[in-house]
Amino acid sequence: MLKKSLLLFFSWKALVLFFAYLATLLLPFKEFPNSFIADPVFGRSLPYFVLIRSLNIFGVHPVIAGQIISNIFFLGALFVSLKLLSIDKKRSSFLLFGAVLILFPTSFFYGAVYNDSLFFFLATTSLYFARKRSFLLASVAGALATLSRLNGLVLVFPILFEFLSAKDKNPLDTWNLTKLKEEIGREIRKLIPGEKVYFVILIPLAFLGYLLFTQINYESWTKVFSAMSVWNQDKVIFPLQVFWRYIKIIGSFEFSNYVYQVALIELLFVVLYIGVLIYSYKKIRFSYWLFFAVSILIPSLTGTFQGMPRYGLHLYPFFLSLVLFLEQRSIPSKLIYFAISVFLLYYCLSLFTRGYFIA
Repeated sequence: MLKKSLLLFFSWKALVLFFAYLATLLLPFKEFPNSFIADPVFGRSLPYFVLIRSLNIFGVHPVIAGQIISNIFFLGALFVSLKLLSIDKKRSSFLLFGAVLILFPTSFFYGAVYNDSLFFFLATTSLYFARKRSFLLASVAGALATLSRLNGLVLVFPILFEFLSAKDKNPLDTWNLTKLKEEIGREIRKLIPGEKVYFVILIPLAFLGYLLFTQINYESWTKVFSAMSVWNQDKVIFPLQVFWRYIKIIGSFEFSNYVYQVALIELLFVVLYIGVLIYSYKKIRFSYWLFFAVSILIPSLTGTFQGMPRYGLHLYPFFLSLVLFLEQRSIPSKLIYFAISVFLLYYCLSLFTRGYFIA
């Protein structure tokens, strides 16, 4: 498993570096904007920030430290993902899963100074331990994920549903909601003291502790949310309104305009997520599907699709569903998918490394 993870990691790294080099030959450098810089404490990236500061103590530049941390956790995420795939009885899909993951159009963010690889590792680790019925470890990983990104809170649901459906080996059996309802009733009546699933409370407690930390040190717990205003993500807006806004943006600019291209990319990724979510209905475990669905819904309520091209990077169920879809397609169809994916990877990476905002 480790050899496969290392092979995937170094293949991905070589491709990213090659594309980044090509970008220097084709695109002029654009000055990086400073208008999107937010305090990492308020930006809900506390563990990532602490890790960077820890390396910085030893004289490592913060940017270099961030890249080291991101790459290490992406390698870890690859390893855990393959382990989880084995539990899901998809050993034959290792190669396809790895290809889908490392060739995803925004996979280069796993190695950038972003917390995407850290969250992907923690969220996937939480799912892995939940499937292994190690609910304490699943909850600890979920709590750390919540301190990294708000949608880590969603991990409460897959952990609970895995506890209730542990006897169901077939993913389709986990969708028997009547059976789940009866199981919930039995567990509530039993209320066994010391049952390990109760550790799931660590996840919301981590978030509440984060708010308390902010209140004590910065005199306002609301700064955790108001800090997101630099990305215009501090409001709750109905998703259909956001769709309409993007349609108007696309209709107002020409294709050659950078604003048009970024808006189109963000919208296309949202459509991709919705399409894969619909396809995966009753094809993956209910706990996976619920985590996937809510994780995509939360950012769509912020009034913008900024960041959407990155949000799929956090979701093992998304990549698993994409693999299930591609397994049913012909070889020419697979080649078309990967050709498009590699082209978009090169396009997005070229813009990003030359200083253009992508996500």
